[in-house]
Formats: sequence, C-alpha cells, structure tokens
Amino acid sequence: MNVLNSIVDFPSTLKAAAPRFNVASKTARTLWNGSLLGGSLVTAFLVNQWLSRRALNGGNAPSNYDWDKEVILVTGGAGGIGKKMHYYKCDITSYSNLQAVAARIREEVDELTVAIANAGICRGKPVLEASKEAIELTFGVNNLAVLWTAKAFMPSMIKNNHSHFLIVASQAGYTWTPGLTDYSATKSAAVAIYEGLYGKVRYIHKSRSVRVSCVSPGAVDTKMFASIKLGLGMSALIPEYVGTQIPDIILAGRARNVFVPASAGFAVILLAMPDWIRAAMQVFSIGVFANLTPHNPMKGQ
Repeated sequence: MNVLNSIVDFPSTLKAAAPRFNVASKTARTLWNGSLLGGSLVTAFLVNQWLSRRALNGGNAPSNYDWDKEVILVTGGAGGIGKKMHYYKCDITSYSNLQAVAARIREEVDELTVAIANAGICRGKPVLEASKEAIELTFGVNNLAVLWTAKAFMPSMIKNNHSHFLIVASQAGYTWTPGLTDYSATKSAAVAIYEGLYGKVRYIHKSRSVRVSCVSPGAVDTKMFASIKLGLGMSALIPEYVGTQIPDIILAGRARNVFVPASAGFAVILLAMPDWIRAAMQVFSIGVFANLTPHNPMKGQ
C-alpha cells in the first residue's frame, strides 16, 4: 500500500521539483549563452586584428632590421616625447630648408630607414581669435611638414624597399573640438595623408616592405596640452608611455594604424553617431579645452 501511494504521488513530487530543475536549466543556459557571446567577441576581435595586419602589410612577414646600421629620423619631440637625441636644426615648414637638411643627413650619415613624422603644434586659441600667422604655423607644422618629409625621404625608401614611415596624428583628428578647430583640422588631414601615402606605396609602387603607419594618441601631457581638464577622472597621457608605443611598432617591423590608448579609438565610432549625440558630445568637449594655454615652441613655451 505504501509503495502504491508512492507511485501515485510520484507525479506530484516531480511537479514540485520541476521549478528547481527549471531554475538550474535557465542558469546553465544563461552561462552558456554568455560564454558563447564572449567567445564570439574574442574570436571576432582576433580575426579582425589578423585581417587588418595582413591588409596593412600586404601579407608580408615582418621586416628585419639591423639596428646598428639603420638610420632613424624623428621630427620634433625634443620638448615632449623625444629627448636626448642628436638633432639637425630645421624649419620643417619650409620645403627648401627640409630638402637641404635631408641632403646633409644623406651626406653625413646615410639614407633613412625609418622616418617618424612626430612634430606637432597646437597654439591653443579659438580659430576666430587666432592670428593668421598662428593658423598658418599650425597647418605648416602639422601638415606641410609631413608632406615635405615624405617628399624628401620616401623616394629612396621606396627604391630600397626597406623602410618605415610613421605619422603621429591625434585622437583630435576624429573628434569635434570647438576650441581647437584648426588643430583638429590638421590632425584629420594627417590621417588623410597617412591613408594616401599608404595607398600609394602599397598599390601604386607595390613596395610591400615599405611600412606606413599612423599613431593617434589622446592628449599627451606636454606643454602643448599642459592646462587641459579632461574630467571624468581622466588625465593626459604621460610622454614616456606614448614614447614606448611608437618604438614598439617600429621594432615589430609591421605597419599599424593604432590609437593610444586603445580606448581612444572610440572616437571613430562617434563619427558614425546621429547628429544629436555628436552635438551633445560637443558640450562636454568645450570645457576640456576652455583654459588651454597657448603653445609657442618657437619661443620655448
């Protein structure tokens, strides 16, 4: 009789236990879906990195350099990212001056292996208040100097098919900064110069061992951005940190297009956002550069 009662009561017992099984099943399903999503995102990230690396380097293996023999040029940087280097005094906004210095380098040292177009200037004044000379200087240093450097050294780089040309742009080239209209415009142009030079080397000259890279850092704690207020607990990048990212790219022997830090790449996503979101972001950016101290490297300021 007891056995019969147990058999009769079994369905109700199973029904009572069912919720516990459902909860466990839902938890397991949630964990599985989360793991699947996480794994998919990691896989997509790695595949994206691999495809980008192959595209930017033409499928080539990393370049091999003999660093005891290679010649490296860095424009600018003596007061910020780069220090303690042998230097050639040059007005890089002047095509003739830069060509003359390039000839000296070839005569006194050798042909370049690596050129890092690092020189940059931000006068720190709203474009409507800035002088004509200040705006011309900003475009001269940030854009013309990059083009003149490329014209001076890239022909021999392409001929030797063994070199690396790296442009230091900025996150500001992808964002809207009302207080830095001229500077942001020049950094947008620097990105365009990078893409144009890469395309010319890769598809027109077909020089697969000539690497063309671009590094777009956020605000760096140099005299150029000494007084910015980023807010949200953020701070400017220390020059030494940015200074290590660039050599790492050169030493790896591969072309790269990177943001420093990687989170700065979010600026690219913002470009695709609706206008109302972009307009809201401008409100935040106004306060960031409101108290920017004018930068004048010509007078050591």
